[in-house]
Order: sequence, then C-alpha cells, then structure tokens
Amino acid sequence: MNLLDLLDYVEKNPKDYEKRWTLAKKLYQNKDYSLALDHLTVLVNEWEPHINVYRFLSATLYRLGKYEDAIEKLKKAIEIWGNEPGLYEQLGRIYVTIGKYDLAKQTYEKLHEICPEHKWAHVAIERLKRHIERKTVKKRPFPVILATDFDLLPESICKRCGSENPKDNDHCWKCGETLRLSTSPPNLSTTGFSQNVLINLTPEIITLFLGLVLIIFVSINIFMSLTFWLQKPTLLHTHLSFWDIYQNELLLSRIITGFSLLIISPLLINLISKIMGVKESIHPNLIILVGILIASIVFLFSWLPKFIILWGFAFIPLFAFLIILGTFGISLLKALNICLLYILSLLISTILLLTLSESYQLKRFINPISQIPSTVSFFRTQYPNSTRSLEIKSEDGSPVIRNILWNSTGSYWLDTRSKEITITLFLNDADEFVLEVNRGETKPIIYEKLRSERYKVNLPIETDTNYTIKISTSNNTPFVAIVQSLFTSNLS
Repeated sequence: MNLLDLLDYVEKNPKDYEKRWTLAKKLYQNKDYSLALDHLTVLVNEWEPHINVYRFLSATLYRLGKYEDAIEKLKKAIEIWGNEPGLYEQLGRIYVTIGKYDLAKQTYEKLHEICPEHKWAHVAIERLKRHIERKTVKKRPFPVILATDFDLLPESICKRCGSENPKDNDHCWKCGETLRLSTSPPNLSTTGFSQNVLINLTPEIITLFLGLVLIIFVSINIFMSLTFWLQKPTLLHTHLSFWDIYQNELLLSRIITGFSLLIISPLLINLISKIMGVKESIHPNLIILVGILIASIVFLFSWLPKFIILWGFAFIPLFAFLIILGTFGISLLKALNICLLYILSLLISTILLLTLSESYQLKRFINPISQIPSTVSFFRTQYPNSTRSLEIKSEDGSPVIRNILWNSTGSYWLDTRSKEITITLFLNDADEFVLEVNRGETKPIIYEKLRSERYKVNLPIETDTNYTIKISTSNNTPFVAIVQSLFTSNLS
C-alpha cells in the first residue's frame, strides 16, 4: 500500500492503529515530520505502549528542532522500559546536540551500566569528561543535521520499508535493507553525531559559506551599479527599442529596486514560512542570509547582456528552490511551495518598487496595472510593424517643408521615457544649410544654420502633436534627412 493509499485508509479507519503506525513510519522516512508527528501523537495517546512508537516520536520531535519535547518523551519511555539501551542512546545524543554535556555524560554512564558490552558508550563517557574539564563552550547547532549516520531509528525497524524485524536480524526480512547501526562512537568535538566526512554542516561553516558568497555577489552588484552609472549618457539619447530604455532610462530605478530587494527579500521568506505553517525550527540568521543571497542573484542577473538576460531570469526559480531546499532542511514539497510563493511575492515587489521609483522620478503616478500591458502590447504588435525612420529627401537641393505627427504608444510611461528623436542630415557636398524644427508652425524647438556635409541632433518631442521640419541649402545642394524615433508617425 503506497503512502497516498495509507493516508486515505487511516482517515477512513482512525482506529486501525497498526496501519497508522505503518503510515507514521513512512511519513518519517519521507521527511514529512510535521504530519508524522500528528499520527505518532495519536498512537502514543490512544494505542497500547510501544517502545518503537516513543522512539519515532522522539526522533520526529528532534528533526523538528523540538529538543525539550523529544527529551520529555524519551524520559517517559525510560520510565516504562528502563533497561532499553536505544532510549539512552537517543537521549544522550540529544543532550550533546543542545550542549548539555553533564546530562549527556550521566546518560551514557547509565547506558554503560545497563549494557556494559555496549560498543561505544565508554568512549562517549571519556570524551565527555575531557570536554567538560576543558570547559569548552560550543554554540548550539542548527536544528537540521544532514548526512548523519545515526538517524535515531530503532535497529529493529527497516529504514527503507518500515517493517518490524527480530533484533538478531542483520537484514530486513522484507526488502533486504541492512539493519546494523554504525559502530563508530559519536564525534563529540562537533555536534555529538558521527557525520559523513563529505558534509559537516555546522553553523559556522554554513554561515561562513553563505556569507562569503553573499559578499561576492553584493560586491559585484555595487561594482556594476557604479560602472553603468558612470557610463550613463549625459546628452539626449533616442531609444529605438525596449532594451535601450532598459539600459539607459531605467538604470536608476533598477539600482534602487535591486538594493531594496536585498532588504525586503528576507522579510518575504520569513513571512511565507509562517504562512505555510513550517514547523521546523529555522535559524533567523539563516533566513536573512538566504533571503539576501537570492535577492543578490536577481540583482546580479539584471546586469546580464541582452541575449542571455531572459535565460538568466528564467533560472531564478530553480536557484531559489535549490538554495531553500539545501539550507532549510525541510521536505521537498514544502520547499517547492515556499519557493513558488516567494518568487511570486518577489516579482510583485519588484514591479511595485520599479513603478514607485519611476513615479518619483517622473513626478507622475505610474500605474503598473495599465502601463505594463500597454507597453507589452506596443512592442508585440505595433512596434515590429512601425516605421522607425523617416526619409526627407531633396534631389535638386530645393527647400523642403514636412509636417510630422508622432503617434502615442498607448502607454504614457513609454511616451515619456522615449520622447527623443534623432535627425541626421546628409549633404552631397559641404554647404551652408538651415535646419528648423517647429512645434506646430511657429514654435521653434531648434534653428541651426551652419556649413557642413553631415549634421546630427537629438530633440525632445511630444506625441500626438504636429511638428514642422524645414530644410534648405544656400547653393541648392542635394540632401537627405533621416528622422529616427520609437514612435509611429504620419508624414505630410
């Protein structure tokens, strides 16, 4: 019977404690400790006393970071089964985990008393004595210890299928999984558990690693912000694509948004963890480091080149999920749910911060609900088919007068950010020319009279307004004027 079938069966048959016990073991093995705790609590309160139920209950409370509750359950079990070595093993290891070394030594001494042939109780006692004599103070470890050889599971319970086995069995009768525990003594120099040599995740190592990565990412973001800001063009610039606007016009808003996300991101993760009802004890410093780290990755990706920036942002959910799953020590499903809600919240926060920054700079409220769709619509439908450049030509050099109307993009934010046009004048030969641009017929924006073979100028314009362009040469030299802008236009 698979896990889902067991859940359904137990819900319909709450008094079938044997099946509930099987379900609790499978939930523990799947690291769904919160749900396992619910079923184990029912078994302890309603079922006949079973030592393995108490051991699983204590192990589950330990995995949730509820050390005092785990100790209480083990003490209650010891009152019933006072000569069971496994209970003292668990209790001693938990005492070491929370730094109560005196109590841990007393527990291992009791273990050695009831089981003199125990494989490593005497070693634990000697190490604890030396440790206490040195008065070495160890910081409390993070609640979740990865890659531990000793998983607080009774040796008669199969870790793979959860089947009961006689204590003399070396392998599970059902699936063949080995049942022998590690014979090595606990490593009391760190957290009190024998850990895999490849992964020794102490608080110092986790904090140091995340801190170093964080410093690197934040430093790169500061460097990129200063570099792009110093390279920002000081003169008027004509934007012919959204990428031009993103690089130049949105630079300040992007910097403000990026650094603001570094502050908001940890708050979002903490809030979402509470909303999702995560019962595992997650250290606040870990939440802060993870939140800033993910936000710094988002900020860093905003500096990517045009051809890979979308791919970079597409991978952010994956990076966020892996970071949350790898550091918080929660189940896969919880990490996925937290990640999805966090990414959605981060996206909304980014949009709000960008629009607030733009509203402040432009002295006008930018409504993201209306402006984002209209901007996207322009670049998806109108912009690919629009005329980005107009040609005003005189083959015989005679004066030319043209009336131009630049149409709105449909977004007042985009109209404001893209209000410049570029006029480039090419003459067949160097000659004196006059270039005049008027708003309407009589309000001049520019009047330029000089001698040259080529001339270029950027001008601010307003959409849905008529403009008049006048060009003439002193010696009737043929010329061509190219007018470039983001807007569609009508020429007459």
